[in-house]
Amino acid sequence: MARIAAVTGASSGIGAEFCRALDSEGLDEIWMISRRADAMGAVASGIRTECRIIPADLSDAKERDRLADAVGEEKPDIRYAIACAGLGRFGDSFSIPKEQTRSMIEVNVSSTVDFVSMCVPFMGNGSHIIALCSEAAYVAAYRLGVYSASKAFVRSYLDSLRYEVEERGISVLEVSPGWVDTPFIDGVRSSFDAPPKVFGSAATREAVVAKAMKDCAAGRKRSVCGLSTRATIALAGHFPRFASYCWRRYWD
Repeated sequence: MARIAAVTGASSGIGAEFCRALDSEGLDEIWMISRRADAMGAVASGIRTECRIIPADLSDAKERDRLADAVGEEKPDIRYAIACAGLGRFGDSFSIPKEQTRSMIEVNVSSTVDFVSMCVPFMGNGSHIIALCSEAAYVAAYRLGVYSASKAFVRSYLDSLRYEVEERGISVLEVSPGWVDTPFIDGVRSSFDAPPKVFGSAATREAVVAKAMKDCAAGRKRSVCGLSTRATIALAGHFPRFASYCWRRYWD
């Protein structure tokens, strides 16, 4: 039985960086899942481990069902299930086009749950679930409300999931960075341009993934890269309204 890692959002950014980091984990295959087959092929060309490129639009429930059927037929030994697919859009929640709002919820929320649910039956002792959450899960973020709420869902879901898979010996890691220097920022800004100070000093994808892999190996529950992000999450834990107020002031 092939020992594999399955990674969503694998065509660029943090998902692609996780694929590169998994190259040294002694896996038989890395299953790369995203809409853009050509971009995944470019990432795979620099990876020694055999990569299986699986084009799928995770905003589409039928596409997610097709992916689940394929996993069920093959029954691989999934050592890593890494959910990195995500969408974000700036703007007042009532002004973002409904198609974009629905896609955000489908990708950030529904696809994360569906992906994990399809993987868990094929995971055993010592395997790992890693899901990309966000600093925004802890802060009610002005003009990022739907995205923020979707990541708050992911955070709560992972907290519950951790107990559900504990007896199976599966670890669950929440990865909650602040802004990361990836194409995601361009996507967020495509609907509403934000002041540059909103983004502060973005972390690199390499730093976020390196810390996440280290935290995963150490059995930690959450991985947060960067002092300012850790400070924001700590502030939000004690003074959530003040943390939201601070975020709002970036827009002035």
